[in-house]
Amino acid sequence: MTVDDSAPVSGGSPQQGLLPAGLSDLLHPQAAQDMKSTRDVMACFADFGYVQVKPPLVEFEETLLGEGPGASLSKSSFRLLDPVSHQMMALRADMTAQVARISGTRLAHMPRPLRLAYSGEVMRVVPDVLNPERQLVQAGAEIIGRDDEQAAAEMILLGVRALTRAGISGLTVDLGVPRLVGLLLDGVDDDARATLGEAVRNRDITALSAHDSVASAHLAALCTQSGGTAEALAAVGANLPQPAADYLSVLLNVVEMLSGLMPDVALTLDPLDSQGFDYHTSISFSIFGQGLRGAVARGGAYVTGYGEPAVGISLYMDRILRALNAPDELPRLYISAEAGLASGLSFADRGRQVVFGSVGVNADQEALSLGCQFILRHRDSAPEEL
Repeated sequence: MTVDDSAPVSGGSPQQGLLPAGLSDLLHPQAAQDMKSTRDVMACFADFGYVQVKPPLVEFEETLLGEGPGASLSKSSFRLLDPVSHQMMALRADMTAQVARISGTRLAHMPRPLRLAYSGEVMRVVPDVLNPERQLVQAGAEIIGRDDEQAAAEMILLGVRALTRAGISGLTVDLGVPRLVGLLLDGVDDDARATLGEAVRNRDITALSAHDSVASAHLAALCTQSGGTAEALAAVGANLPQPAADYLSVLLNVVEMLSGLMPDVALTLDPLDSQGFDYHTSISFSIFGQGLRGAVARGGAYVTGYGEPAVGISLYMDRILRALNAPDELPRLYISAEAGLASGLSFADRGRQVVFGSVGVNADQEALSLGCQFILRHRDSAPEEL
């Protein structure tokens, strides 16, 4: 449940409860459900040896938005002046850059690969087209020190298992090679590069086929087989220039490693997909849930701002929350003031959800108004159903 910002606040100005665009209050029971989903995701990460880190909400602009993942998020980040240091600071729009900083500084002495996990709030200047929220809850995991096919396969498996544990079903994983287009267009003049790049984004095979060049022929062949089988893409890869063929082979090797490990998950191969983060290198992937708009998770290989290879995944907990059914609530036991605090503690210790009553009120009326289903009237009595 989110607050309707258009509703006036009782006893105050109609403007008093308004929030900025893209911000909202998360209320019960969705707030509790959001926390539980995040705990489930983090527990899944811990099961596979990922240890949790907790970076600060703001950092110096120069550090947070420096080389590596942070640089690509510069336009998405809020800035503010630190009154203590008189330096510009940035509010994080993504936590990947912070985890890279921690691994490259505080944990630089630790053996590689490092497996780190995190969760927390992020804030973006402009929301994406499928999500109006600007304040988001992000959870994620990173392998620092590796960006090979097995690490990528591990990260995809981890994301699928975490989303499944959080309650998301009907998962589809889209895999791409974000730098493949650039490799095939290497050496093409600027005008042709712009034309072919636009045709790839639109998946316009006709336009690609009409352009008389080796690059356009390769791109048209890849577009034709996008969404097809690994075998069909492998046949196309056999005719690509060696650097491009090597990148495509990374994708095909990851698919082979995942074969049989996720029988209920659909794999879609789109080597020309570049909808992930700008900093991804050899492979990127997006995970979608049935009936949901937009990806619920994105990840891929990249290089940290400290020159280390890495593979990571980010899960968007707000989108996950919107996919879940309203949680079942435990019955609440009202403990009358006459029954006393000790009685309430004894029931709480046995796993009951208790609400302590007020002194000098009609216990039945207050219990009902507070949403309780049972009442303990006296210390030595048994709970009664309301």
